[in-house]
Amino acid sequence: MAPSLTPPVTPSSFPRSPTGTPSGSHRKHMSLGRRAEQQRPPVIFRVLSTLLPIIAALLLVTTVYLFHLHHAHHSLEDGEYGLDFGWHYAPGGGVANHSSSHHSSPGGSALRHKMDLAHFLLKKYNDARAEDGRKEAMENGGWRGGSEANFIKLVEKISHKDGGGKKDDGDDGAEAASQHTAGGDDGDDEEEEEELDGNEMALKASNNNHVGKDTIIRKKGDPSVHKMSWQQLQRNLIDKDLLPHPIPSSHAAGASRACPPTSLAPAIEGASRGTITCPSSDASNPTDPRVERVLSSMLAFWNEPRGVRDRDAGTPKSQMGREFVPPPLDAKEHRRRYLTFEPDTGGWNNLRMSVENILTLAAVSGRTLVLPPTQVIYLLDAKKGDKKKGRNYDDFFNLTENAELMRRVPIISSEEFLKREGGVDGLVPLDGYNATYREHLLSVSKNCEERKKSDIYCEDLYDHFLAHGQLSPVSAEYPNENCFLFDADVFNHGEEYKYKLDPKIKERVSKFCQKRSPIFYNRTMHEAPLWHFETMDFRYRLLVHSYAFIFFTDPRVGNYYKRFVRDFLRYHDDVFCAAGKIVLALQYEDYLLQNPVLSSNDDGKKSLQSPKPSFDLDSELMGGYSSLHIRRGDLQFKEVKFDSLTWYQNTKEIWKPNEVLYIATDERNQTFFDDFRNQHSGPLRFFDDYRQLAGLDDLDPTLYGMIDTVVASRGTVFAGTWFSTFSGYIIRLRGYYGVSKYYSYYSWLDRKYFMHHWTEVGGGSWYAREYPVAWTSIDGENFVDSDNEADRDDNDAGDDNQPGKLFSREDMDVMKAKAMVVNANSVHKRGVIGGGEDISLAGLRDDEHLGRGIAGRPMNSTPALIGAKRGHIKRCDVNVDTLAYWNEPQGARDSTFVTPFGDNQQGSKPKYLVFTADKGGFNNVRMSFEIIFIIAAALDRILVLPPEQPMYLLRNDGAKKHRGLDEFFDMDGDDYKKRVKYITMEKFIQTEGHPGGQFPVPADKMDDILRASKVCAPGRLVGEGFAPCDIIHEYLVEYAHTPNITAAHHQCLVFDKGMYIHGIPDDINAAQKFCNEEGSDMKERKMVFVTKSMQRPSLLYVQGGKPPTRMLAHFYGYLHFTDSAVGNYYKRYVRDLLHVRHEIFCAAGKIVKALQDAAKKEGFSIDSEGGGGYSSLHVRRGDFQYKKMRIPAETWYENTENVWLKNEILYIATDESDKEGFFEPFRRAGHNLYFLNDFREQAGLDTIDPNWMGMIDVIVASRGRAFAGTFRSTFSGYINRLRGYYGMSMKNSWFGQYKERRMMHEWRNVNLDTYAREWPDAWMGIDADVPPAEDVF
Repeated sequence: MAPSLTPPVTPSSFPRSPTGTPSGSHRKHMSLGRRAEQQRPPVIFRVLSTLLPIIAALLLVTTVYLFHLHHAHHSLEDGEYGLDFGWHYAPGGGVANHSSSHHSSPGGSALRHKMDLAHFLLKKYNDARAEDGRKEAMENGGWRGGSEANFIKLVEKISHKDGGGKKDDGDDGAEAASQHTAGGDDGDDEEEEEELDGNEMALKASNNNHVGKDTIIRKKGDPSVHKMSWQQLQRNLIDKDLLPHPIPSSHAAGASRACPPTSLAPAIEGASRGTITCPSSDASNPTDPRVERVLSSMLAFWNEPRGVRDRDAGTPKSQMGREFVPPPLDAKEHRRRYLTFEPDTGGWNNLRMSVENILTLAAVSGRTLVLPPTQVIYLLDAKKGDKKKGRNYDDFFNLTENAELMRRVPIISSEEFLKREGGVDGLVPLDGYNATYREHLLSVSKNCEERKKSDIYCEDLYDHFLAHGQLSPVSAEYPNENCFLFDADVFNHGEEYKYKLDPKIKERVSKFCQKRSPIFYNRTMHEAPLWHFETMDFRYRLLVHSYAFIFFTDPRVGNYYKRFVRDFLRYHDDVFCAAGKIVLALQYEDYLLQNPVLSSNDDGKKSLQSPKPSFDLDSELMGGYSSLHIRRGDLQFKEVKFDSLTWYQNTKEIWKPNEVLYIATDERNQTFFDDFRNQHSGPLRFFDDYRQLAGLDDLDPTLYGMIDTVVASRGTVFAGTWFSTFSGYIIRLRGYYGVSKYYSYYSWLDRKYFMHHWTEVGGGSWYAREYPVAWTSIDGENFVDSDNEADRDDNDAGDDNQPGKLFSREDMDVMKAKAMVVNANSVHKRGVIGGGEDISLAGLRDDEHLGRGIAGRPMNSTPALIGAKRGHIKRCDVNVDTLAYWNEPQGARDSTFVTPFGDNQQGSKPKYLVFTADKGGFNNVRMSFEIIFIIAAALDRILVLPPEQPMYLLRNDGAKKHRGLDEFFDMDGDDYKKRVKYITMEKFIQTEGHPGGQFPVPADKMDDILRASKVCAPGRLVGEGFAPCDIIHEYLVEYAHTPNITAAHHQCLVFDKGMYIHGIPDDINAAQKFCNEEGSDMKERKMVFVTKSMQRPSLLYVQGGKPPTRMLAHFYGYLHFTDSAVGNYYKRYVRDLLHVRHEIFCAAGKIVKALQDAAKKEGFSIDSEGGGGYSSLHVRRGDFQYKKMRIPAETWYENTENVWLKNEILYIATDESDKEGFFEPFRRAGHNLYFLNDFREQAGLDTIDPNWMGMIDVIVASRGRAFAGTFRSTFSGYINRLRGYYGMSMKNSWFGQYKERRMMHEWRNVNLDTYAREWPDAWMGIDADVPPAEDVF
């Protein structure tokens, strides 16, 4: 007798459930419910059960044969008009035509003649119907917007309108509409074609089009694109320079997502956009690295690595409580606390939703996640002959291969779990069973089936887990619906604390849970060694989105877990790579289809038109086609299943004429789409169309639905099926990708515009749709109750219940443009704050895209910018205006600013400020001059420039060893001359040194002083033919007052209006805080107030080169204005007026352009401000006095290796003479290195002042995507300041010294070590009237 498989029952071993009842009672219930013996049915029923399937099969075969006999006879034109009734369906929803030839089919010539006649008449009818449909679509508010360029114009117009939102029905839309002539239908052609470029294809297509005078010919469709090989498509894109530029990895996922303007996104600080690697198994069909970079940046919606905040979560560095965010594990650690679960019984998206909850709960509770056994999944059929029995979650998601995820949630198989914990001392011991049943459970743990009579019945293993674990009491299934709540106080102090929650939190809980019963996570659940989720059972099913079921009363934790799902629960790269191939093919087809490629001129001859230079994509590489998901199969909601003509009528106004539409569907009958195809002028494309191009036959077919999802999510506009979780997930991906809500629809009229309004969780089905809270502002730390997109006026456009006027494609663009303007005016640049795309900035005119650094405030909070225009690089033979970071002219308010610290006495003689320059290198000279520049302006004094003289390290010109400041700084500009009072020392002597002047020069010394006022030198250089500068010094000392101020000796200079006028400071606290910042190194700095007594002398002499009064500091770290508005004015004064000469920017711009051109060929992209494409370093080696900062190149590379992208071009500013040998570690790593001397000819370096080379180096290095400098070098410091002026995130600025490498990544206040680096005070928020918010940084 065979041994029994029934396990012995040991109730005493059952743990107690959270409610205190033995879980063994549930075990007994499961044994009865799942494995109960059924009585044998009567014989008659057994016979019928055998015969009925046979009869049904015979009927099906007969029906198919008759259908084929009736429909398989057609003319050779049938394929062109979409009338081929043969079809083949592949898993994933693709449809492909595979009809047999009508010549070999039975039926005879008579039937063929009748079918030909019928098709001729049907063709004529369809052509007329399609034309009528196009006219109706245009009359009902169809597309009038045109290209992305027209959209940018729309942004610009809205940004200039009062009220910023009235729709403009001007000429742009009408002109664009007139260019979209009626296309044809699909144009599928059975014949093979040689590869043609866009113009040749159009010429070929023109044979089927009537050409009239002044008519632009458009292709009816491009039959070859989706039939190309992957290699052909790549070659076309690269050779024709059509491959889009990849999005920089520094543009972290989430950085461009919808976010309220006042919210911050600290979670993306330090994050990089994820990457996708296409499989290299097929050597004959590789993906070009340049193409792979585009696919990766286009489709990766996650961050990898994640931001610093997420990486530090659960550690002592984190600000979040650790109750629900356990610390990450080391590589060899594991947790002996487990979570087991049963998969949902539905289709893939049901399983996905359920496991999102499970993965989140495993992370929250700090458990090892045990995957269920591998098994067949509903509707996911493997290839014929596939020996792999079933699938598991890690076959679809990148789980166990993700090291960072495994540190957060260790994931093991059921088989591994039994090996670990199935022993005598284990948590799920098998010793209570006989040997046969133990082997049975071990077998089930590898692979199981959901059939009660199977020898590997899954429930046997689940029952075993449940018998030794604690059953989770939560459910999302009616009528037992729960909401699962996580509150640290309730968790720590017990259930009674829920009554003490903050009223606002209680209100949120009530709003979230609605009619669902709340359950708080408690210690009993947390401390159970094994937590089992019986999610297969309807009583405990978790068919709900994790963000709609789990609620954290701390929004920081809640957003953390929304990011957790976004960043970790993503499909394998194979899915995204295949989807990316299809997306590029669709975008290329749209490019060929929408381009005017042929016209006829006055003499009737055809001529080719110049095509657009690139695809019509937005800044996230979205666009080029639109998409639909049409669910037809086993969807139980009949009200949303309707024919394709209804689909078209319900969505017609949202499609552009001639637009390529991609349809994800499970509809197997190709003819179903004929009504839609006959109405829409553009081609319809399906998954199966790309079987060859995307290599679909080489992929696991269980991945097809996921590929379909990704492709559909990238459409410009998307229309889905209400109630479908497949459509829902497409919309969530569109949210992750940052798509405007106004570009997503449902086909069911009752819910068509549902995504156009902010809806709280539970505003519809808990699971049948997605909610914007899943993706909106999840990189912030606050609760989110709205997005930043303007609301529609439902009096002008239809809402869900009263469709009214159609919401057209132009309406969508208007709403999107409004949102872009809001983001441009109120949100930081990408990478600092999430919210909006860069297109609004890129599209505005240069003179309106102001040099405002990172203000972080809306325009109405930066009134200083009103009337300002972006600066322009003059005296240059190429356009390098993207290097101009300043405004010229400044805004109206700055241009009319009057200092409160001037001498306002009427008729008084002019007052002057004279000074000596610092004796160090150029950056020391610059820092000192900035301080003196502001003091002179604040005191309303005429600034007297020192004589020309030799400068340290700036004597590289053999013909002229001396220089004046005006030979480095641009003092020739109109704005500079209007705003800055200055004269030369020679002019000063001539004006005030004569006998009637304020400071007369003795007659016997006039010649020597005049000579020295032009050019002089320190004493040691006098012998080289220079007049001694001491002559000027002695003259000035006789008349001038030297104030007892210094920036180098523990002092700060305070400008306070009250102290200046009345002798009583207006804000002593602000001054004390600045001078003695708590927590900084600035202790007991002496405050020196500017007073009227300091202003009284007619001549002030600041001896900036002398140690007692040296001015070696950053102006914003030494000078303090207690009125923030005045302080910010002077920061703008330096930014906008004190920049190096235009010739220097011109040479630097040529080098930047050369580097970026080389980078583009390698697939690297330029940012919207004209920076990036390459990265840069400054390696100080020469006379640097800080020996610890001089590190070998190997250490430099080790410390910065993670900063650089793979094979990224690096520009190195350095004084190291051995450029070949020293930097070899960087070359070995695959980087192409460039130095200043590599561009001598391109930039004309031999024709300009050799003393400008360092300044050129600074500018070129400042435009790198990422930068690593030398700590304590003022050269590196100034590069970082320019990067701040350019609006680049300091998260991409590093130091090569390991201890200081991240010093620029957080806000630090200026301390005594002020000149060792630059500080964010110099550029952050300086266009506002208030101090910058330090948390913004």
